[in-house]
Amino acid sequence: MPQSADPALFPVLTAAEMDRLRPLAEAVRFADGETVFRAGEAETALFVVERGGIEVQNPAAGDEVIVTHGPGCFSGDIDLLTGRPVVVTGIARGPTEVLRVPFAKLRALLNKLPSFGEKVMVTITNRRAALSARGNLGIKVEGPGWCRGTNLVREFLYKNFVPYTWIDSEAGRERREHPPGGECALPRVDCGGGRVLVNPSLQELAKTAGVWRGCPTGTADVAVVGAGPAGIAAAVYAASEGLDTVLLDRLGPGGQAGGSSRIENFIGFPSGITGADLATRGVLQMLKFGARMVAPVAVDRVELPTDTNAAFGLHTDCGATVRAKIVLVAAGVRWRRLPAEGAERFEGAGVHYVCTAVESVLYDERDVVVIGGGNSAGQAVMYLAECCRSRRVHHVVRGKLAAAMSDYLVGRIRGAGNVSVHEGTEVAAVAGTSHFEAVELAPTGGGPRRTVACGAVFVFIGADPAADWLPKEVARDGNGFVHTGADVTRAGKWPLADRDPCPLETTVPGLLAAGDIRAGSTKRVGFAVGDGSLAVSCAHTLLAGRP
Repeated sequence: MPQSADPALFPVLTAAEMDRLRPLAEAVRFADGETVFRAGEAETALFVVERGGIEVQNPAAGDEVIVTHGPGCFSGDIDLLTGRPVVVTGIARGPTEVLRVPFAKLRALLNKLPSFGEKVMVTITNRRAALSARGNLGIKVEGPGWCRGTNLVREFLYKNFVPYTWIDSEAGRERREHPPGGECALPRVDCGGGRVLVNPSLQELAKTAGVWRGCPTGTADVAVVGAGPAGIAAAVYAASEGLDTVLLDRLGPGGQAGGSSRIENFIGFPSGITGADLATRGVLQMLKFGARMVAPVAVDRVELPTDTNAAFGLHTDCGATVRAKIVLVAAGVRWRRLPAEGAERFEGAGVHYVCTAVESVLYDERDVVVIGGGNSAGQAVMYLAECCRSRRVHHVVRGKLAAAMSDYLVGRIRGAGNVSVHEGTEVAAVAGTSHFEAVELAPTGGGPRRTVACGAVFVFIGADPAADWLPKEVARDGNGFVHTGADVTRAGKWPLADRDPCPLETTVPGLLAAGDIRAGSTKRVGFAVGDGSLAVSCAHTLLAGRP
């Protein structure tokens, strides 16, 4: 691929940009054929070519040449900021001279040279998307699509933007009999370098894939629990304003929005953006400003401070404790499970609570069912209908379609030729022997059932707050959502006499809540992002009052 093929992927720095960069980088020489960087290396440097070239090879495809960077071009994709192992190898072509910026100094450089930093940020984001679209790259996941373990591994890698290639071990074969519920001895995960895992735990996979950087410890100004839109926004704003910030999540960035195939009502993206892309961009922003992200890690318990000037203790499932002056809870919600007969045994193997490319590719050209009347369900319906027009999408809604969904989505669903809307209907049962085969639909008011053959069901039927781990001192409403700000005051539950709570402060001073977990919040991405930025304003106010 010539470097001039796509300037969005392979921009050439100007002479002025090279002049500004040169005093801040180290000049390094490589002989022809010498390795500049190797696939599997973590925390790789940024290399900018002055003379010669760097040939980028894909080891997963027999050292296929992806591009040769010439003078003025730079290496790397988003792993320049994440520090995770790179998936390609760079070889010097001809006597090569480069400017080298070590990983530890890259963030400071991007902020010191903003125009260069902007070019790098846009380029590395575009490159990761292009690399992922190529396929046959990075980690190889082998396992059948009906297997719950295979799909969990794929979802984890997808959410944590780790490039991988999925090999369906039963593609083209007749479906064999399997234990109900999608249990299997696979997947087999080849991480390269002789590192092969079989049916790994997420923690084991995270360590081998380079996602896991160690159990979080130390003290931060702000600790954010939950890497959905509210948590990521808070981390971006807090870190950009000089606060030492750590972000923790039990699976990976994105939250509920990360499971969305397309978000069209978020400002700045008129053609829409996937939840995964939105999460990727937000994480790169927070890393650029110096925030830390740790996943997968769950907070088991919150140790409350002994006085208003002491730190919180976040006890994690990996055995360490993070201390923080301010804690923001942005853990979001968990989708309610489908209360249909037989649904539980097919979770992750026919019954799904997210709808992304990870799940949809499993059911190409097969009819599917989507349950729910909100925007998440509507987005899933249109995504599944448009990505494979030969299938029929059955949209099941307990009430009326327009009751809780944006008008633009209702219009599209009504006008789609391959969508059947079933109003006043619910899924009463899931049918299948060794694999998912059909659902039984029943009128919500009672009546005869009918069977609809399909490959999968995607469930968006409401959510419950992920707040069960919070201490009892944190007040909640009747549905378990966390009270904040004015609600705390009105309920007479604020414990301090010398000041009022911040708008996002809970009944525990210094403990904030934002996004979907907060009582009274609007369950939209834009609202969650606004909450995240407001949380940082609260944090500054509270930190200013500490000695």
